[in-house]
Amino acid sequence: MPEQDDIMGLLAEDALGTLSPEERSEVDAALARTPALVARLKELEASMAVVAASQQALPSVWEKLEAQLQGGRRFTHLLSALAAHFDISPANAQSLVDRFDDAAAWGPGPGDGLQLMPVEAGPKWGGFMTVVVRLEPNAQLPTHRHASREQVLVLEGGYRDDQSGQQFWRGDLDVREAGTSHSFTAVDGPACLCASVVQLGEDA
Repeated sequence: MPEQDDIMGLLAEDALGTLSPEERSEVDAALARTPALVARLKELEASMAVVAASQQALPSVWEKLEAQLQGGRRFTHLLSALAAHFDISPANAQSLVDRFDDAAAWGPGPGDGLQLMPVEAGPKWGGFMTVVVRLEPNAQLPTHRHASREQVLVLEGGYRDDQSGQQFWRGDLDVREAGTSHSFTAVDGPACLCASVVQLGEDA
């Protein structure tokens, strides 16, 4: 007569459908002798069905997640912050991020590996320069002095402040007060996209 542990192991294999004919006979005999094992086998079969269903569903879950990370949809969780940053509506913020992958939407920036996308911001920022800056990895935004407070919201990638060494990444807000100056360099990885609100003075 098989030991209890052996029977439980055979029940698990029965739920998986991997029993040999001899093992199948042992399980049938054990089920006939011990009705409680019948309920245990049903529990195992139900658990296996859940696992099988999860494995079948997993590819579609990943496909859905991958679709959500394409194009402008990858900025969905930052839309509210971006809209507030530029004083624009969420719909206009969505329209803005939808243009990020369009090469024709970008103009030259103030250095190698830099591009600018002008942004029509809300009335809060009248008289300020409002742009999205795109920096290729290791590209540097030259040293500049802030005539007023500068606010930079990082939307993708990251950069390192060349003076302090501090790094700013996706979702971070970098605020610099009037009279300060700095330069920064994009870190390795995807191109760094920064939403910038600034009133520039003379170069430092």
